[in-house]
Amino acid sequence: MVDGKRLRKTFASSALARRWLTEKRAEVDLRQFKHKLFLDKTPLRRLVECYRNECMIHRQPDRTDHIPALLDDPVVNVIVSKWQPADVRAFRDRMLSDGYAPATVVKRLNLLASVVQHAISEWDIHTVNHASGRVVKRPQGADRKRNRRLAIFDNEHSLQSEYDRLVEVVSTSKHPDDVWLVKWSIEQACRLSESVSLSWKDIDFRSRTLSLARVKGERHREELGPEKRPLRRLLVDKLEQTPHRPEPHEKIFDIGNEKAFSVRFGRMTRRAGLTNLTFHDPRHEATLRLARSLANPLALMRVTGHHDLKSLDRYYQPAMQELTDKIEANEPTSMEPA
Repeated sequence: MVDGKRLRKTFASSALARRWLTEKRAEVDLRQFKHKLFLDKTPLRRLVECYRNECMIHRQPDRTDHIPALLDDPVVNVIVSKWQPADVRAFRDRMLSDGYAPATVVKRLNLLASVVQHAISEWDIHTVNHASGRVVKRPQGADRKRNRRLAIFDNEHSLQSEYDRLVEVVSTSKHPDDVWLVKWSIEQACRLSESVSLSWKDIDFRSRTLSLARVKGERHREELGPEKRPLRRLLVDKLEQTPHRPEPHEKIFDIGNEKAFSVRFGRMTRRAGLTNLTFHDPRHEATLRLARSLANPLALMRVTGHHDLKSLDRYYQPAMQELTDKIEANEPTSMEPA
């Protein structure tokens, strides 16, 4: 009996039974004993559902659409006290065999690992996180960096730069703020969801900053408040030139539905002859342009909104010729030691 609960287990010999009894008594004496009766009746599904309801209720839809995929897979039917790395490997292999991209598989594996880790640290669930990347290997080819850039300047193969062609096509849109949003994204490096959410009350003209609501949980937003980012002077001037005085709650960009804009933008890029270009790609270009003025990567992160240097590294992909030119501009004229 431990804490009024009876522990039962059957063994093939009395020697094994006595050994188990001694181990349990030692765990109780050292206050290391953990009840597993709850875990013996709890499937992973319950942890995933609790995590969804508690931690992801304020997330955007694109950040929660992997939850249904988890709940539809047999891996969530495994009992918490009995799951093993083999269950996670089977989950990974099923997704790959169903044709999902390696990046999608990694996102779902990482989501499952986050669920279990949260259960361990916050709900006192005593188990091993078999979904961790340290335990189960992630599929190859998931961490490919996207290096598509939007050419800003003219080149020898075209009379117009890609940027000019894009602006020309977007300017014909029935939504006049479409072209303003494209120019904003190249200068400010905001994500589409961030730009669409901006209201006039989020702009501080005196300090030249903008405020963005954090995407994490309610507790995180209350503790840290909105995320502040510096606003470029040319954008401040553009905002101040607005012909009428908007209400604080009015959106800065009147582009309609965000998903409808994404579809519209894809059609406009095809009309402009720009292949393999997404709206997120100008954020890459903006990050590179800002990096020319901000040599400190921590300062650059404050402008672009990346949460860590690893995320920033995915966007900072300068052309090798740019790095070569910087080296040549600062290297000595001779090989003699200084």
